[in-house]
Amino acid sequence: MPPLKPATLAIRITCAGNVTEEALAAIEAALETHREAVDLLFARACLLEELGRLTRARGAYKGVLARDAVHFGALMNLGTMLYLENRRPEARILYMHATKNYPDNASAFVNLGNVLAEDDPAAASKAYERALELEPTHPTACFGLALLLEAQGDAAAARTYRQRAFAEPIVRTAPYHGSGTPVRLLVLLAAHGGNIVTTLLFDDHQIESTSLVTDSYRDGMALPPHDLIFNAIGDADRADDTLAIAERVVAASGAPVLNRPSAVRLTRRDEIGRLNAVAGVTAPQTELLPRAAITADALRARGFSFPLLLRSPGFHMGEHFALVETPGDLPSVLATLPGDELLAIAYLDARRPDGSVRKYRALFIDGALYPVHLAISKAWKIHYFSADMRNNEVNRAEELAYLTDMAAYLGPKAMTALTGIATLLDLDYGGIDFGIGPDGNVLVFEANPAMAVYFPDEDERFAYRRSAIARIVEAVRAMFSRRAALRP
Repeated sequence: MPPLKPATLAIRITCAGNVTEEALAAIEAALETHREAVDLLFARACLLEELGRLTRARGAYKGVLARDAVHFGALMNLGTMLYLENRRPEARILYMHATKNYPDNASAFVNLGNVLAEDDPAAASKAYERALELEPTHPTACFGLALLLEAQGDAAAARTYRQRAFAEPIVRTAPYHGSGTPVRLLVLLAAHGGNIVTTLLFDDHQIESTSLVTDSYRDGMALPPHDLIFNAIGDADRADDTLAIAERVVAASGAPVLNRPSAVRLTRRDEIGRLNAVAGVTAPQTELLPRAAITADALRARGFSFPLLLRSPGFHMGEHFALVETPGDLPSVLATLPGDELLAIAYLDARRPDGSVRKYRALFIDGALYPVHLAISKAWKIHYFSADMRNNEVNRAEELAYLTDMAAYLGPKAMTALTGIATLLDLDYGGIDFGIGPDGNVLVFEANPAMAVYFPDEDERFAYRRSAIARIVEAVRAMFSRRAALRP
């Protein structure tokens, strides 16, 4: 199991209301006449974060704290944003302020435990234990302590706290703000994290969503009323056991289901080689290996060559993911990666004649392909936020061509290959990160449901991206309506 991660457990303070551009505009209009209204400023910060405007959200939370230095929601949410960016010392300061000023709030101690878990497990344990003194049945505190104890090898104690965490079903229904009959959506989540980011996908004037932490499901329990199940468990490497429970939920329901758990389970990274069955596709040899089996000779015997990639499973955004240039680099790279098992991945050289790597992202939604973005960089490990896009007009023009007419940009061979991948994966909502090889083949980097979609920051240089994201959101919401209507 991967080490404890804040994305799994972090407790955010949310504001009621729909996550839409219209809601943001309404709050900003109200601020025109109530510039110092802290509640409005905090609601604006929350919406900016949920809409993916992360740079502006950070600034907005700081603006709240400038007016109210001990605002609980701003301390918690800004702390979590910073920790997810690996800025742990700054996050720890904010969480410590929260625990100092709100010493009877268990959630503040949970977040402090999260930020301490990697660097100071003993202090993290004390923080979780303090949370449980305040709320003895706090499920998140119990689960955090269970993960910490598992990492320390105390399986018996971990099992006790895990049982306490899920002693009662963890169910939350979001408010419905529509006037007609809603689509009642049952959303399955994994306690370990790796869930699909749904903030843009649900319209609370269309959907009444009820989330179930699937780990807390017990056979025979009454499920909340629902017309449709959306399995939002997206990371099969992190949550395979939870997906097995999700299969039982689906079987007990009888409602239509989006993203069947059995299909998601086959998106483990070490299953990616099956995509080579699709014409025009090159997927890398990928094997999950015990750390002790990862030697240069053992890797060569399995058919790997250098350079190659090593990755700790269950992580995203390039974390704990490294290029091993030569056999001599293997020991030093291994020392940086956590976990008893690691993924060995064949390196696919996606550089084009200009020396840059192009990494495309597309989503499969109800059988159709939608472009998300194109990231261009000289680096092998490429993410949109770190790519050479913001200050490169030529690269942005190329991305615009991809987003405007994906089929014309990629050509028939790549489009046929992507359609074949979507058919084989059999996901209602999923994504693929890919490149194009010198032979025109689609080079698969990753293919699974756990790919977030956000509107771009309000930088006019990226205004062209907004229509592509809007089409995706519209397609998902239309899929919910169509599929819910199929229930007998």
